[in-house]
Amino acid sequence: MRTQVLTILCVFLSVSLCFAVYAAGGKGNVKQLGKQLYVWHFDEGKGNQTEEATAGLVGEFNGNVKWVEGILGKAVEMAGSVGKADFIEVAHSDEVDMDEAITMMAWVYPNELPAGGQENKFTIFFKNTYYLQIEPGEGKLAYYFYDTSAPGYHISNGKIKAKEWSHVALIWDGSEASFYINGESDGTAIAQKGPGRSTPGKALRFGGENNACCPRFFQGRMDELMLANYALTEAELQKIIKDTLDVSVRGKLTTTWGNLKK
Repeated sequence: MRTQVLTILCVFLSVSLCFAVYAAGGKGNVKQLGKQLYVWHFDEGKGNQTEEATAGLVGEFNGNVKWVEGILGKAVEMAGSVGKADFIEVAHSDEVDMDEAITMMAWVYPNELPAGGQENKFTIFFKNTYYLQIEPGEGKLAYYFYDTSAPGYHISNGKIKAKEWSHVALIWDGSEASFYINGESDGTAIAQKGPGRSTPGKALRFGGENNACCPRFFQGRMDELMLANYALTEAELQKIIKDTLDVSVRGKLTTTWGNLKK
């Protein structure tokens, strides 16, 4: 739909104006900000806020978000449900308005796998451009990029388990997307043409959404959430996982992630 509208506009606009229409996009893309990688360690251990490690983006706790032990240091635990919303909201939206490429990844520990219908997905990341969630049933991942080439919604072949830590990731380079579980590809390469929907006025949430369809909330622990406006390589992804698991390099993680942007 977005492409069709732009094509119609091009009939009426000059070439230069038409190019400007196509060029306009998310304010958090590489061409606007350069390579950006944001990390929420969740290591504060107290209070009702968490601060991102590289740009200082603050997430506000909503509902009964708790501090618990994580995969590395502290983590957050949520148990949101309909009428009892738990989530973390990053109100600052321009920097995370990514619609041309993205990497979403996190360590997750679901208390149980979601069950029932689609309204019961476990949300990890949600913005009105993109999301990453756990499907009801077998523990498969699901992602969506709004307004990209149809279908924008896909489900992984790989599965995660309840009551154990798993590292989950979705990497999209603007034309192809891949799921990773514990650093390993699930074996699919999904054709997905962008750009997606630019929504600078919408907040980024961790652990919950309340969109048109239904409220969806994560139930369990989350740690070391990361969001980038570019596609990490598989080697970079695996290095981050290895470094996270190696407690002795905990103080070097920010440096490691900073070097990935060079």
